[in-house]
Amino acid sequence: MKRSVVFILAVALTLGVASLVFAHGKQVTVTIGSGGNVIPWWPSFFPTGTRVQMLYDQSRINYAGTINEFELEKTSTATGTFTNVKFYLCHTKLSALTTNFSNNYSGTPVLVASSASYVVPARTGFYPIPMTTTFKYNNTDNLILEISWVRGSGSSCALRCGSLTAHRLWARSPTASTGSVDGVGYNGRISFSYYTAVSPTSLGRVKAMYE
Repeated sequence: MKRSVVFILAVALTLGVASLVFAHGKQVTVTIGSGGNVIPWWPSFFPTGTRVQMLYDQSRINYAGTINEFELEKTSTATGTFTNVKFYLCHTKLSALTTNFSNNYSGTPVLVASSASYVVPARTGFYPIPMTTTFKYNNTDNLILEISWVRGSGSSCALRCGSLTAHRLWARSPTASTGSVDGVGYNGRISFSYYTAVSPTSLGRVKAMYE
């Protein structure tokens, strides 16, 4: 009988954990347009690197939680290799970016991914940024994705985008403090964590049924 109880508890625990893994979380697709733009992945135009901020509106995300995956959308199979690539996420209270990178932040930017040598995938459609650190999004502020790199080679790689006022800031240096603001807004797909730290509450009742 004890073995049966152990087996049933193990099954219940597995099901409880599974429900926690899949019952929570959300994936949000931010669709701005069907155009394409090769910033930031434009090696010939940025021979000494680039720094780019992309603004995502809270109203298009509309979910609070821990971001564990951020994807951008490519328009072609073009690929390139870039060195010392960094990806940051940060809240902002601005609805339009200024020409000053630091002034656009509300809070401290979080380095969610970095790579000494980063290859843009040779495929179309959404592809994930290789995040190694999560980001807690408050669903009150807007969101900035910032990308910088030092050297690039290969083809320019266009990303899906549309037109939004002052939603992109870019400069021709990875350490630039100011840059040019324009109306490009990028498509994105944001995944929030599909788990929670809450423990199952039904195991005691399951055990009691077989005692």
